[in-house]
Amino acid sequence: MLTLASCSEDVKFNNEAVFQGVINNVFWKGGNAKATLDANNKLIINAVTLTENLSLEMPVPTTAIDPKNKNTFVTHVLGTSNTKKVSYVLTINGKTLEYETGTGVGDGQIVITEYDGATISGTFRFNAHNTDPDSEDEPVVNLQSGVFYKVPVYKTL
Repeated sequence: MLTLASCSEDVKFNNEAVFQGVINNVFWKGGNAKATLDANNKLIINAVTLTENLSLEMPVPTTAIDPKNKNTFVTHVLGTSNTKKVSYVLTINGKTLEYETGTGVGDGQIVITEYDGATISGTFRFNAHNTDPDSEDEPVVNLQSGVFYKVPVYKTL
């Protein structure tokens, strides 16, 4: 009887949203990841740390996205529009640094690999520029290998 009781396994599932990447060659993981869908069909995916806020902004997918079919993935090219952009804010030593992409500013891409209306998943990368042209801080923030997975989508009124 004792032998049978000790053979059980406790299986745990990790269903928490993931939002992470490599910022300027340092691993970064944001918490409290969520996506907000507004009445104008704009989707903003956001994650934070104690000193950082990272947002991906894009139009909501208009077609079904099948994670098993790459032909259904939606790619948003950054640096070409203000409706598809990234915002990164860093607060350090009481100073706030803001970096963005937009029309003619920065580059990169957001690829949506799964969207069912309740959660969204995908990948991203970008080079975002400092919004203060007179700043002596880093002029560009680079993020590579970005991933967001099963981020919950909330609708605003």
